[in-house]
Amino acid sequence: MDAAYATDRAGEPGIAFDTPLVLRSSRDLLAAVPYLLGFRPRECVVVVAVTDEGRVGLVARTGLADLDGPAGDPGDEVGAGTTGSAAVVARAAARVGARLALVVLYTASPPDRVRAWETAAVGALEQSLGPTVDVETWLVGPDGYRGLDCTDPACCPAGGRPTSELEHGEVGAAFVVAGRAIARSEQEAYRVRALPAGVRDRVAKAAGRAERARAAAGDAISAAPRETSRATPRATPREAAPDGLGRWRTEAYGVWCDLVRQAAAELRTCPAGDVELPPARLGRLAVALADVRVRDAVLLSLVPGAREAADRTVRAGGDVDVPRDVESGTARAIARVVDPRVGVPPDGATADAARLVLEQLVGGAPRRWHAPPLALLGFLAWWRGDGWLAVRRVRESARQDPTYRLAALVAGVLEAAVPPGWVSAARAPAAGALAGATDVAGPTVG
Repeated sequence: MDAAYATDRAGEPGIAFDTPLVLRSSRDLLAAVPYLLGFRPRECVVVVAVTDEGRVGLVARTGLADLDGPAGDPGDEVGAGTTGSAAVVARAAARVGARLALVVLYTASPPDRVRAWETAAVGALEQSLGPTVDVETWLVGPDGYRGLDCTDPACCPAGGRPTSELEHGEVGAAFVVAGRAIARSEQEAYRVRALPAGVRDRVAKAAGRAERARAAAGDAISAAPRETSRATPRATPREAAPDGLGRWRTEAYGVWCDLVRQAAAELRTCPAGDVELPPARLGRLAVALADVRVRDAVLLSLVPGAREAADRTVRAGGDVDVPRDVESGTARAIARVVDPRVGVPPDGATADAARLVLEQLVGGAPRRWHAPPLALLGFLAWWRGDGWLAVRRVRESARQDPTYRLAALVAGVLEAAVPPGWVSAARAPAAGALAGATDVAGPTVG
């Protein structure tokens, strides 16, 4: 391949190259895949889409089983691939404006299985991308790699070329210099580290205290007088909320802001694994995120320029009606996430700090409090362009609470292969370069 393709990110948002890494061939793209994913792929198909601007616009991964036919028959040609995972990948590739799609099968399976999976993935891509987009297919096995459509034995011998060519070349060295490591497995790459047992006990005790305080605040609202005198209007529980539940929410949101500031300060001087956040505050925040108003304020606080909307959201009284000015402020903030016309990426330092706080909540709080922070982690991962992490987190959230709406909303966005606004805007030449990434889980996500 004569053309050169570039990526400006080393896969993990926040770790960027000073200058774009130029990938000059399909083999360079193959060598980059594990670093873009963050782990060595096994028994899956990965699609790498190169855009009209010559950028890596998409790295999408799905399990090989998702490409099988409806009855589990891989020989059913396109089969479920056109309606399931392969179709979702194809739509995502079309959205980024792909001019080249690299289909890479990572498997030790026999040739007949490989060809059936290739047919499913390529068939869906060709239907979505049209005849003007080149589609290349590659096989990476335990002992070698080769182009599935290459007929030149000097280029792609029957037994494949040694995978060491991919693992120990210039591309891998460039990613290592940029600070990008490869985990041994997907599970290792995405595992949330459990906090020490003693810390978890202290977080649980703090959560119990916070839960009792939340219940007391709610009881105070229920007991608020409905009428003070004939000269004053009725005081509904919603209007009394700022004196009880509203104060509890505001203080809980303040705990979030304090923890994010602390995490950001410590991340400037030490790695995430060495940061120790206060267990008492983690326990209080775990309970607070179960309150939808606090959770929404936390989400808005991550959007550049939306801090006022977050403050107004958490101060708004009651649980039913949200003031119109709060709704409009929230709509403007969300537009900065999803609308290509005004979409912005998350601030790297803030997102890193927020991820650390949320992961310590998951690693330290009792499981019944995990659904909200996991869903927020899924939202943040999607917004940063790390779609496969987003899928994993929303699945974990749904396992804790199948009815949790935020996880379902993020899962729906991932199923529809909808990119964040800033990713869509980056397709325009003036918007700069990016390396987007996503994972596809098929129609059962969430």
